[in-house]
Amino acid sequence: MITFPNWYEGGFPDRELVVLDLVQKYLDLLTPQGVACTWLPDDVTDLINAGVPVVRVYRGGMGSDGLFDAAAIQLGVLTATRQDSWAVMEYLRQVMLSFAHGGPVRHEDGSITMIASIDEVVGPQQIPDLNPDHRLVPATFRVECRLPRDRPDYTSIRASLPL
Repeated sequence: MITFPNWYEGGFPDRELVVLDLVQKYLDLLTPQGVACTWLPDDVTDLINAGVPVVRVYRGGMGSDGLFDAAAIQLGVLTATRQDSWAVMEYLRQVMLSFAHGGPVRHEDGSITMIASIDEVVGPQQIPDLNPDHRLVPATFRVECRLPRDRPDYTSIRASLPL
């Protein structure tokens, strides 16, 4: 386990985990319930064949301007059929776009992360040349969070360290 210095209290929230928790709550409302993951599970084929939607959440880039951190988050929906993949993607797309002006995401542990905004960067698409599986439908969203206000002044801390 990695141990950080006592003065370190974190920074921007991990957007993969924030969106993972957000998406999972809405996948739980489907029949059958879907699975959100950052890595495809070993039994992904069995899940898909059983009709379970699998949604991979992946941060692909962007970055911080100091106060806000924009993350390019890709959702990749994989189901048993192309039609279901597109339908689940549109469902999740509307959920994501409902955060255009921000809002809270409650995590399993009860903590809350505030999202500043979510915008669509690349809409749902199929790229058969890059991924020949016609059932995979990805879309990319800009998920922006503000730096927590109670974060320590790392500039002052850095200046005070004898490095």
